[in-house]
Amino acid sequence: MAATSVSPVVKSRYSHVDLVPWDPESPEHVKRMVQQRIACGWKHEAVEKWKDLQREGRIALQWILPDTDPDRGERLNKHVAAFPKESTSLVDSASSLGGKSRTPNLAKKFIPVGHISLNKEYETPGYAEPTEGLSWIATFYVSTALQSMGLGRAAMDAVENMAIAEPLCAKTLSLSTVASEYEDKEERWTALGREPPQLLNQDWYGRRGYTVYKKVEKMWSEKDSTGKEWWFPAVFMRKDIV
Repeated sequence: MAATSVSPVVKSRYSHVDLVPWDPESPEHVKRMVQQRIACGWKHEAVEKWKDLQREGRIALQWILPDTDPDRGERLNKHVAAFPKESTSLVDSASSLGGKSRTPNLAKKFIPVGHISLNKEYETPGYAEPTEGLSWIATFYVSTALQSMGLGRAAMDAVENMAIAEPLCAKTLSLSTVASEYEDKEERWTALGREPPQLLNQDWYGRRGYTVYKKVEKMWSEKDSTGKEWWFPAVFMRKDIV
């Protein structure tokens, strides 16, 4: 791996979040994850596969909660107004995270406004080999009703700080995301019946110190109403954190 400059873990100034493990044994947790992946627009069909990966500790998928955010009530109200099916609370019932046992807090009830995962290996075989000291950030979603409010920054802060602690003790974080520039961008989103994202993930991660080291022209695809498959290119990015 080529050397990159070390970037410090950045702390968000305004928003704060808590992370609670996703419970693959809970029908309520599984249903909510499917709902949020549908809202995200990507990979709702992968949730069944994630159940086994979470059990095995190969992924560490967690809910994003605004519980310690000073504007918690306002955030939750906006989220529930946009996604009324997500108005019921979940319970902190997961008995493990990252392959390590934990004690559930069954008294804790919460409404998640997104989710994020910290993985030991890349989710798709063949694109990146597991490397000592390297962890992957994946499956990152914040409610579209709450974007540009700092919750995404706060969630990244929390995951980055988790990565450098025991048991991961990561030295480098990596991720993949849709490239900022690709051909027929407007045509693709129109065909898929969605507005192009206003926030370009590659640029956002770049501002946090992640740099591109690899590009794959055909990484993810979606089919439009006519059955035509539209491919999206990915960039792989990384940041040294210690």
